[in-house]
Amino acid sequence: MKIESVITRNLICLNLQANNKTDVLIEMVDLLDKAQCLSDKDAFLKDVWTRENVANTGFDEGIAIPHAKSKAVLKPAVAIGISHNGIDYGADDNEKSHVFFLIASPDGGDNQHIEVLAQISTKLIEDGFIDKLRQAKSIDAAYALITAKEKKAQTKPQATPPRTQTMAQPPFTVRMKQHLLFGTSHMIPFIVAGGVLLSLSVMLLGKGDVPKTGVLLDIWNMGIAGLTLFTAILGGYIAFSIADKPGLAPGMIGSYIAVNQYHTGFLGAIVVGFVAGFIVLQLKRIKLSEAMTSLGTIFIFPLVGTFLTCAVVMWVIGQPIANMMESLNLWLSGMAGSGKMLLGAILGGMTAFDMGGPINKVATLFAQTQVQDQPWLMGGVGIAICVPPLGMALATILSPKRYKKDERAEGKAAAIMGMIGITEGAIPFAAADPLRVIPAIVAGGMVGNIVGFMMQVINHAPWGGWIVLPVVEGKIGYIVGTIAGALTTAIIVNLLKKPICEDDDDDDSLEDAIIEVCAEGEAQVLALTACPSGVAHTFLAAKSLEKAARKLGIKIKVETQSGNGIGNRLTALDINNAEVVIMAHDIAVKDVHRFNNITRIETTTKDAMRNAEQILQAYVKNK
Repeated sequence: MKIESVITRNLICLNLQANNKTDVLIEMVDLLDKAQCLSDKDAFLKDVWTRENVANTGFDEGIAIPHAKSKAVLKPAVAIGISHNGIDYGADDNEKSHVFFLIASPDGGDNQHIEVLAQISTKLIEDGFIDKLRQAKSIDAAYALITAKEKKAQTKPQATPPRTQTMAQPPFTVRMKQHLLFGTSHMIPFIVAGGVLLSLSVMLLGKGDVPKTGVLLDIWNMGIAGLTLFTAILGGYIAFSIADKPGLAPGMIGSYIAVNQYHTGFLGAIVVGFVAGFIVLQLKRIKLSEAMTSLGTIFIFPLVGTFLTCAVVMWVIGQPIANMMESLNLWLSGMAGSGKMLLGAILGGMTAFDMGGPINKVATLFAQTQVQDQPWLMGGVGIAICVPPLGMALATILSPKRYKKDERAEGKAAAIMGMIGITEGAIPFAAADPLRVIPAIVAGGMVGNIVGFMMQVINHAPWGGWIVLPVVEGKIGYIVGTIAGALTTAIIVNLLKKPICEDDDDDDSLEDAIIEVCAEGEAQVLALTACPSGVAHTFLAAKSLEKAARKLGIKIKVETQSGNGIGNRLTALDINNAEVVIMAHDIAVKDVHRFNNITRIETTTKDAMRNAEQILQAYVKNK
């Protein structure tokens, strides 16, 4: 079926008046009715809503494609509408919808609407099609654009690579790490909230016991809920990262069974998350019939995926993982004696090494998930978490002549971040001088962690910094460990660094405030930053890229995917007009399909913080 046979000029509206989903469907149905495509517009509208209730037809990039097979349709037709203000249609990316295709197909006939939908989809992925349609000045122009034949591919080799060139997919191990960190980023709020509430109830009780009645028991139960849910959240969101929403239920339910029935702990949740994700990913490869497609995401894949995942847990991996966790806890109990110093050095060094990065996450996660059974682990790790920023802040105070003006200012911010347990406060220093700063903070983290272990500090909260002092047993040891670690870092880094000349402190040529490009479609270069916690690395990487771009005279727009959601979102017009997108991420990126038709540079947030100028210069050279 040719698209011209179902779309006529009187089925196109370039200025929809509706401002909500209900009204836009009524307005679009009226177009079909006036074109004599319907026998009963109310019956067709009812069928459209029946289809919408199965699954919303709002898609990313401001597109909505409502459709229905109905006995009220006299002949196949497609109505097209443009809303300049946009309508909240419930799209997954939470963006307003501007372009609407309402497909009407007779019930009982051939599946014309599937064929039409395929042709429309081909148009939608054409470079710039949606923007051109939205900007059409007349119905004739819009009709010509919609019915235009697709250009045949060139047979001769092109002198320059096409705009749809993309970078190679990251290696398998990198993708696995991204899925894991995506899961941990969603898990952390649960263990923090649960651990602090649980510890707060014990602290207010005044003795090391579980509250028996009253408000304190309620607070205790709140904490237990958080520490019960976090493993299911971990497994669920690992599966979500791999297989999208259909993986969520299998990952969570499978992890819940593994932890509560087999006592596999967080390691079991991680394994189950990956198992569930890959099972659902394979299920999604199965081609379903037209009638079953709409049920796949919300019914078939979650149901079958949950059954298969739980079957693997119950009959294959549950007990072996449980045995492994039991051995791990026995080993940790044995380390509580003579092995504490070695373990303290290892965990302290890992916690400090990459300041919130993957190595840090491994060490802190190891301690955080054992906070109920082995709280002495967090006693040392909680100190190591805050030592890097506090150590660098102390270094700028002890020897200010070794640091530039902006570094001295960053020292004050690092002190605050260290006190509240954010290791990332040391990142600006490490990014500027990694060969001197990283060894110093690693040494400080090791000293702080060892002191905490040897002085038998117990931290009941899965967090670090002095903010958790109210729930720490052995407060003097915790404070001594923090001071010892910070002092170690400060002394070592100041011994390694040389005093700077006043002439070296010339960074004032760039204003402190970075003015980001926010206007839609203006940026030459796009960037996206995302880290596991969605806090420091995300925004520091964004700031580094913006600062480097300004120095090089490049217009850039940076999207941040943080704990507060997507900030400064890159739109379809941005992507269409830009030349390249820099993907600086440590976890799986949301809505990554937006960038399928633009050259992509894949890197990490840490690399973007340290080498932003080199990354952008490479882009300039390849233009």
